[in-house]
Amino acid sequence: MNIKKYEAFVRAVELGSLSKASEELGYTQSGISHMMQSLEDEVGFPLMIRTSSGILPNSEGEMLLPIIRQLLSTNENLEQNIAKIKGADTGHIRIASFSSVAIYWLPNIISAFQNDYPNVEIQIIEGGADRIDAMMDNHEADLCLYTGGEKRSFDWLPLCRDEMLALLPPGHPLTEGVSVPIEAFENEQFIMPLAGYDYEVHHILDRLKQYPHIRFSACNDYAIISLVTAGLGVSILPELILRNYQNDAVAMPMDPPQYRVLGMGVPQLKALSPVTRNFMRYVQEYAKKRRGPDAML
Repeated sequence: MNIKKYEAFVRAVELGSLSKASEELGYTQSGISHMMQSLEDEVGFPLMIRTSSGILPNSEGEMLLPIIRQLLSTNENLEQNIAKIKGADTGHIRIASFSSVAIYWLPNIISAFQNDYPNVEIQIIEGGADRIDAMMDNHEADLCLYTGGEKRSFDWLPLCRDEMLALLPPGHPLTEGVSVPIEAFENEQFIMPLAGYDYEVHHILDRLKQYPHIRFSACNDYAIISLVTAGLGVSILPELILRNYQNDAVAMPMDPPQYRVLGMGVPQLKALSPVTRNFMRYVQEYAKKRRGPDAML
C-alpha cells in the first residue's frame, strides 16, 4: 500500500483541484495525475469526477473518504510512535545490578536519564554474580552492571576500577599499619561473601598459601560490615560500599592493592533497542565523571 496515494487523494478532494494538491504536496501535475490513476486501478473503480472547474469525489469516493482519513490518521500516529522509539522516549529497560551499583550509582544515572526521557520505564533487579549471569543468559535483563562479564557470552564494556579494601574491627592490631598485607589474612577469622554472590574476594584469597578460617558467610554486604564491626572477624569489601556506608569498622588498602572492574553488559550491541543504547550512554558518562579509586580504566 502506497500511503502517499491516499494522502494525495484526500488533499485533491479537499482542495477541489489536482494542480493545487500537487503544489502543496510537492508533486508535478503529471505526477499526481498518475498517482490518482494508479489509486483507482488499485481499488478497481473510479473515485473522482473530473469537471472543468476541478474534481469532486463520486459516490464511491465519498464512501471511502472517511475510511481513508482514518487510515491517514492511524499512519501518522504510527510514524509518531516510531519516531519516539527511535528517540528512546518510550519503552522499558530491565537492569540487573550488584546492590552496591544499584544503591550508589543508579539513582544519579536514572535521574539524569529521566530528565531527558521521562516516559521510559526502568526496572532494577538486584542480585549476585550467579543470578545476573543467569538473567543475561535467559534474556531476562536488557543490561547488567557488575563484575566478571568479560568471561561471559554477552557483549561487555569495562567502566572503571573499584578498589577492594580490608575491613577490620575497631582496635584490631592490623589497623596500626598503613596497609594490610594480603598474607595477613592467613591467620585471621574471616567473614566471607557467600559463594555465587561476589567472586572477587574468593579470587584474592585463592592466591594465599594458606586459606583463612571462614567463620561466617553472608550474601549481604551490610551484614558483613556489622559482623566485622562486632569483632567477629575480618573481611574484604569494595571501596564503593565502604566509602558511602557509615560504620565503626576500619577500611584499609591492601598490599599489593586489589581492584575489581565494574562494567556493563548487554546481550548484543548490534541488536540493542534505541532506549537501551541511550541509557548505556548515560552510564558511560557517569562512570567517566568518577574520580579516585573507581576512576576510569
